[in-house]
Amino acid sequence: MRLLVVNEQGDWPLAVHEMIGVHGIKPLGVPSCRKACDPELLSQVDAVLVCEPPDDLDAEAWQKDLQLLADALASQRLTGIRLSPDTAGVASGDDHALMVTPADASAEELWGRVATIRQYRPFLLQLDQQVAAMQRLGKKLNQQFVEVDQELRLASRLQRDFLPRSFPQLGEIRFGAMYRPAAWVSGDMYDVFRIDENHVGCYLADAVGHGIAAGLLTMFIKQAVIGKRIHQGGYTIVPPAEVLASLNAELARQELPNCQFVTACYALIDTQTTEITFSRAGHPHPIHVSASGECSEVRTIGGLLGVFPEENFVSARLELLPGEKLLLYSDGLEDKIIAGRNRQQGQVQFTPEFRELARQPLNVCLRSLGARLDGLEGSLQPLDDVTLVGIEHLG
Repeated sequence: MRLLVVNEQGDWPLAVHEMIGVHGIKPLGVPSCRKACDPELLSQVDAVLVCEPPDDLDAEAWQKDLQLLADALASQRLTGIRLSPDTAGVASGDDHALMVTPADASAEELWGRVATIRQYRPFLLQLDQQVAAMQRLGKKLNQQFVEVDQELRLASRLQRDFLPRSFPQLGEIRFGAMYRPAAWVSGDMYDVFRIDENHVGCYLADAVGHGIAAGLLTMFIKQAVIGKRIHQGGYTIVPPAEVLASLNAELARQELPNCQFVTACYALIDTQTTEITFSRAGHPHPIHVSASGECSEVRTIGGLLGVFPEENFVSARLELLPGEKLLLYSDGLEDKIIAGRNRQQGQVQFTPEFRELARQPLNVCLRSLGARLDGLEGSLQPLDDVTLVGIEHLG
């Protein structure tokens, strides 16, 4: 036991003498609280015992010195015992570093308190070491989080660079898109690209989930979607059903783990006849909006991409009349568009908000839809990626 006794009187209390003699303690003694604040001195002891000052000592100055000692004890993870007529427990303002004990306490009571302090101090020191280790770990984790965040920001910028920066304008056909990733990297991918003077290819694909894994899959999709095959002497425009079949075969050939699959809808637009031929693979059905604003799903069949290598896809055709729109969207928007379904009759009920937006011109519709999404609760942390690609016949 290494005990530091702070005593500003000449003689130590009798109980302190008895405790030292019975238990063979060789204490260190200092004449004032201020001298006891020395960190080097405190590092050599297990506990501190503060005796009451003489009556003629400046009480206010002594209390200030006592508070300095309490602060020093707290910094060293030490606990002290203060002998005092005040037996209210912990001395006010001492930051729990000093336990108040009656001045007339017996030697055994003092020893019990001192021995308890010595017993628990190693645990406090060990706890300090663990806290310091956790702080170092936390600092390292924060640094890694910052690095990961920077890498995700870069990945997000690169992914956006793969999206079309502008849309082709051929005849009376116009295109527009709204793209809202749920995280830095999105599982949605879309493209609108010119195939020749009269044809435009357009697709929207949605890799399962969102985040890095889904984002990497969208890069594969971007390279695997082929709208025309160039051969000697010319080229051949690939029908939408064949585009999806080829993409499906490529994805299935990869044998991706963890049930990684993709939904997609691919459309081929003839800008001269305004006829749209499209196929879908497990994706939400495109929505046709008439010139009067009436909405209806255009249904085709087709399974998920990347599951069955020999999956067959069916094409559907639609002539887009003046003032009409065709909307392709990812499932992150489904609850904002679809209010209910009658699967037996094949009927769908659209939300009033969507019917109102769909009547507007495509650019206004997309802008208004984005504003409504921003106003929803939880818009800063959406549950899924949100993408909508629109095709409009201006008329």
